[in-house]
Amino acid sequence: MSLKYCTVEACFSVPMLQLTTGNLPFLIGFAVKALHWGNSAVAFLSLTPFLCLFCQPPITRWLQTRYSLRAIIALGFVVNAVPWLLLALFPWVDSGRDALFSVIVLVSTMANSVCGVAWSAGVSDLVPLNIRGKYFGRRNVVFGAWSLVVTLTAGQLADAYNNSLVVFGGIFAAASLARFCGLFYFLRMKFPDSVTRRQPWEQVPQTLAATLQDRNFVRLIVFTGFFGMFLYAGNPFYSVFVLTQLHRSLGDLTLLTTLGTLGGLISLTTWGPLSDRHGNKPVLITTALVWLLTATVSWAFSGPSRYLHLYLNYFITGFMVSGFELCQFAVMIKMVPSSHKTHYISIYLSLTRMLWSLGPPLGAWALYKLPDQMGVWLGQPITKYHVVIVGSLLLCLVALNFLHTVREPAERPARELLQVMSNMREFNPLLGLASLAHYMFTPRGLSRLAHVSARTLRRQTNAVAQVGEELVEGGFRALKEPFESEAPKRDREP
Repeated sequence: MSLKYCTVEACFSVPMLQLTTGNLPFLIGFAVKALHWGNSAVAFLSLTPFLCLFCQPPITRWLQTRYSLRAIIALGFVVNAVPWLLLALFPWVDSGRDALFSVIVLVSTMANSVCGVAWSAGVSDLVPLNIRGKYFGRRNVVFGAWSLVVTLTAGQLADAYNNSLVVFGGIFAAASLARFCGLFYFLRMKFPDSVTRRQPWEQVPQTLAATLQDRNFVRLIVFTGFFGMFLYAGNPFYSVFVLTQLHRSLGDLTLLTTLGTLGGLISLTTWGPLSDRHGNKPVLITTALVWLLTATVSWAFSGPSRYLHLYLNYFITGFMVSGFELCQFAVMIKMVPSSHKTHYISIYLSLTRMLWSLGPPLGAWALYKLPDQMGVWLGQPITKYHVVIVGSLLLCLVALNFLHTVREPAERPARELLQVMSNMREFNPLLGLASLAHYMFTPRGLSRLAHVSARTLRRQTNAVAQVGEELVEGGFRALKEPFESEAPKRDREP
């Protein structure tokens, strides 16, 4: 039941995070279209998740000595959600609107950073090691479907009302309430004692050096850090390029994002079992190569009159990135020791995100220095955005070579993974395109798709049907529960 509640919680929380995370397209689109932010401000917005993860270790450590992981997660949910309610006031705020939005993003993101570290440690104790890939793959499919629907709907609403601050305020307020619904289901989960009890002071690691003595773990940090830094030198500006250079609307951008999410949903049930059987590292290398090569070619050929291929690019990228992100999280969890798990995860996220946070300013600096246009290629202008985006992808390909130095326990050779993938219909391009065409362009396929969608929606609706009544009757009591349980423990301490 706890694993089920974990999935239901994600159906509320993850769509909210898709709308409110600084380096994701929807919030960048809001900043560009509604607040009229430029590249430097977008770079600041994009680095906030990484900057907050870099700064969170002392906060996490301080909270860990006073509260259980469960209480820290609950507190993170609340502080992450509340600031977004203030955006409903933006239509009536003129002076200081940008500063207020920056504070909202920083406070909310810092809370989510601390919450994310504690959540990773808590859930790693809950999910058995032998089914982690399969479980997280299926969980990601479920919440990814809801994220797809929510993001697409939010983008279309914003388009329909000409990016009105009133509409955006309503969207962010609804996202905040969804986060509280996720908190309700999180509090119903049953965790082991290591999550529900406050950790004694002597069990909290005191130094960074103890964590960095594991050279294999350090190599993983170096790879993840530099790969992310190069990636996010260009990634935040995909959305700016689509909106300002290709002259697409926010609705078009959310449609592209939705196709990426759809590609991820189709692939996730496959990546989990493959990573459980062959290891995470071979999946990381394979998915990264396909994703980066496809994206490099697609963005290089993009222009105002040549952009339709980006729809296919987003789909393929989403297909591969879902496997990459799943295995990147899994390999980190697999390599941290069972003792001091929270501390190791905190240090990993802090150091890697410190490097990631350098990416958006680096990309913004390059965009500032480069000329707007540097010639014409195949009838389309070569802009500074082409140079930054394609350059960041090529640097990621260079950084991928460092992954070979990381040793994963019980990993299998990559060639075995490729042999298995070559015989799976999910990885046959012709079969994949034929299946997509069958579903989208034939009456029988549409009927089947509608039937499957209705069945899935019915299952998920049954899973969350009681949320309204239970939130009204027991929501306040559930919010107080983790903190009330801490009070007697502190009273008994000398």
